[in-house]
Amino acid sequence: MNARRYTRTTTRSRTTAVALLAVTATLSGSLLGACSTDSSDSSDSTDSGTSVATSAAESSETTPGTAPAEQPVSCVGEIDPADSEAVRRAAASTLSVGVTGFDDAATAVDAGVRHIFIGSTTDQSLLNGQGDPARSLAALQERAGGDLTVSVDEEGGQVQRLADLTGPLPSAREMTATMAPAEVTDLFTDHARKLRDFGITVDFAPDVDLDGGEAVSDNAIGDRAFSADPAVVVEYGRAVIDGLLAGGVTPVIKHFPGHGHATGDSHLGTVTTPPIDQMGPDLQPFAELAQIPGVAVMVGHMQVPGFDVEGVNGAETPASLNPASYGLLRSGVNDAPGFDGVIYTDDLTGMQAITDHFSPGDAVVTALRAGADAPLVSSGMDAAAVSGVLDAVVAGVADGSLDLGVVTTAADRICASGPATGVPEPVNG
Repeated sequence: MNARRYTRTTTRSRTTAVALLAVTATLSGSLLGACSTDSSDSSDSTDSGTSVATSAAESSETTPGTAPAEQPVSCVGEIDPADSEAVRRAAASTLSVGVTGFDDAATAVDAGVRHIFIGSTTDQSLLNGQGDPARSLAALQERAGGDLTVSVDEEGGQVQRLADLTGPLPSAREMTATMAPAEVTDLFTDHARKLRDFGITVDFAPDVDLDGGEAVSDNAIGDRAFSADPAVVVEYGRAVIDGLLAGGVTPVIKHFPGHGHATGDSHLGTVTTPPIDQMGPDLQPFAELAQIPGVAVMVGHMQVPGFDVEGVNGAETPASLNPASYGLLRSGVNDAPGFDGVIYTDDLTGMQAITDHFSPGDAVVTALRAGADAPLVSSGMDAAAVSGVLDAVVAGVADGSLDLGVVTTAADRICASGPATGVPEPVNG
């Protein structure tokens, strides 16, 4: 396998507006080393006008007397775009696929999928210790060669899939009202250990959207938010993250760039936020919490006025399909360093903000092209339908509308992320 070197910009965005200008300038090439468009221009520029996507030869140059930087080995290796089977396997390894039970999960794993999602309709006998060991997550892990990621939505309150097995968690709003951050960390450390016992390795939590409505019906968030104050959201979001990491589960903060002040529910249709230049407070929890080693980020489906890049109108494009979202994360949110971890989309196949306009295959191709690492296809389709999604990705690579480098870079970043082990001690513990 060939070594692949990842590079990031050495300049940070000083304001959201500056970052968006940088993203606009790079749409015709790769977005900050993580995302390519269907343009043949693969360069990316910093504020100084120098290339971010340096060649291997340029990357190997070092200052005299210094050792060359270690270059991560690619999990995917070099792929011939004409090798449709190799393209298909690489694409499958990027998908996060919702499953209902062992049989469809096995079908997905055999197709090359390495991330399955446990949802509200999943047969809980699939979990380790809850049914036939031969039809469990442990058996699927073995089938996948030990590389299977298993995720779930366990925020607490109204969003908790396994409360009958793990015990109920309070909502985010209740946590801030009744618990100290250290207590939240302890709660989620214990909870993460239970999830690991079941075979789960990723939790799509915490929700770090700001509190912008009393009820979930207001904006799909309601009491899922810790607070309207970004500082409180950061404090309690960090407490959850520390607990999950301490228990060996990868946290995924959501829903970038911020759902709390949106109007509408993306499960039911179009969602619009305030203009991007008014969303500094909504962005702040992502700016701070994404810096914690081991954290991943989920991008939501809200449409954001002013979140524009060349050829893409943010007011009309869900953030999950908008290159501006991934460009801002990679360049740095609210003056923070750029994020180099795994970026998920929210569900692309069961939420009407997407399904009203895109087929599953088109949504996945568009998300990958925009810069997503891990498109989530968790509902509204059977895992057996993954074949059609992969057909769309292979076709996109074949006709040039999707750069193969986008797929392999996403697959490599996911592979390199590894499990939530060897993490720092919780700061709230």
